[in-house]
Amino acid sequence: MVEERAFTAMVGALPAAGGGLAVSERGDLGIATIMARASSTAALAQRVAERFGIALIDGPILSGAGAVRFAGTGPGSWLSFCEGADPFWACSMAVQLDGVASVFDQSSGYAVLRLGGAEAMPMLQSGAFIDLHADAFPVGAVAVTVIAHVGAILIRVGEAQFDVAVFRSFAGSFWHWLATSAAARGVPLHRFSEDG
Repeated sequence: MVEERAFTAMVGALPAAGGGLAVSERGDLGIATIMARASSTAALAQRVAERFGIALIDGPILSGAGAVRFAGTGPGSWLSFCEGADPFWACSMAVQLDGVASVFDQSSGYAVLRLGGAEAMPMLQSGAFIDLHADAFPVGAVAVTVIAHVGAILIRVGEAQFDVAVFRSFAGSFWHWLATSAAARGVPLHRFSEDG
């Protein structure tokens, strides 16, 4: 239970204003793993285009610009996010993609933090062994990586904004790294303001 509420409690305890690194928990997301069935990647892309109006890209890219998005996590596989999803969103997704993909609800399995501000990239770069410079990791780029020994899916959602998805059971460990690293660098943590 402590790990399940780790981000919520810790982010909620941060001051709402200030400089440094802005943090928020993406608690409004429905999350599902989508895996194309054998030889069905093209059929899946067609179905996603028909049902969601999204040009699905089979690669480490974020596809979609609305409430539903697909983050490429490997060949023929994506982590899909839906903002404001109801509890049965993944079941609905499974019905819509029946025959071309397997869908697994991950809404309670992942915790997602949004990091923003001028310190977001340098902070993440200190723990991830990939190049996060905008030339190498532009807006929309996705990486399945390790940050401070914690498996993470990293998505650049803006010039200075990143979403980090970690298994909920590692939320406390990831938060400990983030808070300790920020303190060591003299970077104050605060919550995103109400207007983002």
